[in-house]
Amino acid sequence: MDLQKLKTFVNLSKTLNYTDTAEDLFTTQGNISKQILSLEKELGVSLFKRAHRKIALTQQGTIVLPYAKEIIHNYDNLKIELNDFRAAKNSIIKMHTIPTMPSYQSFSLITSFLKEHPEIHIELKEEESYNLITSLKAGKCELVFARLFEFDDPDLEYLPMEEDSFVAVLPKNHPYAQETSLDLRKLNGEHFLILGPATNLYNPFLKLCQEAGFEPKITYEGTRVDLIMQMVQNNMGVSLMMAKTAQNFASDKFAFVPLSSNIANELCFVRSKGQHSDSNKLFWKYAKDNVINIGG
Repeated sequence: MDLQKLKTFVNLSKTLNYTDTAEDLFTTQGNISKQILSLEKELGVSLFKRAHRKIALTQQGTIVLPYAKEIIHNYDNLKIELNDFRAAKNSIIKMHTIPTMPSYQSFSLITSFLKEHPEIHIELKEEESYNLITSLKAGKCELVFARLFEFDDPDLEYLPMEEDSFVAVLPKNHPYAQETSLDLRKLNGEHFLILGPATNLYNPFLKLCQEAGFEPKITYEGTRVDLIMQMVQNNMGVSLMMAKTAQNFASDKFAFVPLSSNIANELCFVRSKGQHSDSNKLFWKYAKDNVINIGG
């Protein structure tokens, strides 16, 4: 059933005048007459009595009228609800991130963005590094915050925000704890406690050791930074970790010593190329405009 025919019928039942209804609906009297005749044919009833240039609802028309009004009302409510749903969906950004994101200034950028745009919500979900790009490409999120080592994908857009580097995490009483810069070769033979293959720090760690000329003795590999720090504190070994992550655990129990040879990496916001929601575009522009405030 054509909704416009019902609207024409409801309006004509109120005006009881073809000219007035035509004006209300910005059309012609002839078009109003055609729509009413078509609706009567569709329903198989006469809706109006026509006599002496006047019209009035028939008994059948009186029966049809409340149903027509309800159909129009329900349709209008449906449009409102769908519009609200689309607006709400467009105001939510699904972002997956490395678990250590709070260690970085980019986390503060998200906070400041939300203060400036309270109409937008960001759903953050922690995910191990090796899953982030897969989740993005699978459509499980529309943005990721990831650590990238010489990674490139022509289907993705990258927005580098800040840099980080490895440091040696040593017990405070370690012989090299007071060094200002450490040659990784000096740690040959140490027991290493590291973030394992589920993170994207594992292979760069192995590469650093390889470049230093030795194969590391790994006695623990996992995903929990806090556990590694506790084990280092208890003199169970040493670790290589991102400097900004390690600094969250700064205390008199540890020493964080920069490496004389390192592997550069960038912390980036990443999204797929193509169409994006208005909220996504707004956040991307905000992050891009504020890169300089974060610094490398």
